[in-house]
Amino acid sequence: MITKKDFVDVQDFTKEEFLEMLEMIRMLKEADQKGIQLPLLKGNTIALMFDQPSTRTRVSFESAMDKLGGDALYLETKTLHVGEGRETLKDTALVLSGMVDAIMIRNESHDGILELAKWATVPVYNGMSSACMHPTQALCDVFTIMENLPAGKKLEDAVVMWVGDNSVDHSEDNLHIGGVCRSNALIASIMGYTFISCAPKPAEMLPEDVALVKANCEKSGGKFIQTDNPYEYIEDVDFIITDAWWYHGSDHLKDKKLEEFYPKYAVNDQLIAAAPEWVKVMHPLPGNRGYEIAESVWDGPHSLLIEQAANRFHTQKGLLVTFMYPRARQQKQAMVDYYTAKVEMALTPTVDKVAGTHYDD
Repeated sequence: MITKKDFVDVQDFTKEEFLEMLEMIRMLKEADQKGIQLPLLKGNTIALMFDQPSTRTRVSFESAMDKLGGDALYLETKTLHVGEGRETLKDTALVLSGMVDAIMIRNESHDGILELAKWATVPVYNGMSSACMHPTQALCDVFTIMENLPAGKKLEDAVVMWVGDNSVDHSEDNLHIGGVCRSNALIASIMGYTFISCAPKPAEMLPEDVALVKANCEKSGGKFIQTDNPYEYIEDVDFIITDAWWYHGSDHLKDKKLEEFYPKYAVNDQLIAAAPEWVKVMHPLPGNRGYEIAESVWDGPHSLLIEQAANRFHTQKGLLVTFMYPRARQQKQAMVDYYTAKVEMALTPTVDKVAGTHYDD
């Protein structure tokens, strides 16, 4: 059983713990597909803190919590008191912990997420830190890979190539946004399958991240490969994953990114033709149609994009149950009846004005 309070960094967990989470996701998805919803978190509330726009993360957490019988509060950080010159993350964490049962935070600063988790007394989920990590997406991607493995292959046999922007260099004139790549590389190295990082030199994974991935591989038996040629290992690749080359707030870098990545690092029909016939294509979204993935591939038979996005919902359900349910105070019906009677007694007039009957003990 997982005893850690928070889901903040993939590096915090072992392969066995991830397998436990993945099995929970699988069970809950199976139930969902049969029309069965389990109100395991009835009476629980999660606060969703966002300082950036979101579609998949927000909707998946809100919908997952609803299906589990709980409630979700959407909180834009700009509408809260937390922030520079205002309330500290420590105070915010402690205050929210007294009002809700869990917190999800999407924040520009990974250190900010760590600070919130340090002081919160309820589970904290990292909904993405721009500079470093997107652990819920990475777990979703592993789950999607497991569901679509080629016949006869185990997860450890899978070969995944991440092509495009693989760095997390956030300098103002560069802004490489490879946080999802970083999370995927780390979880791949923990789970023990092959991860190929394919990017031009300026956009390849940072050396410190590569060192961490290789250290994980030594323990798990996984394999890490770096290349700047999308075709070098393509005949062995089972899954091609890419991400947005530019994102909201960095549209001014579009021309620079196209010069850096297009067309060599685009997932197009030519790349698909060179891959095994069973190859699948993934993208965490949002994406730029026709750029990192050609329209024909995006909507084609090799695409897992919509299935992958839907799995965010199932992943959040699994994560919410894994970290919240063991800590949730389970209501016993006898105690519910007892306190309901006490409330009703407290609200009952002491004198029946019609009959004149006294209800005092």
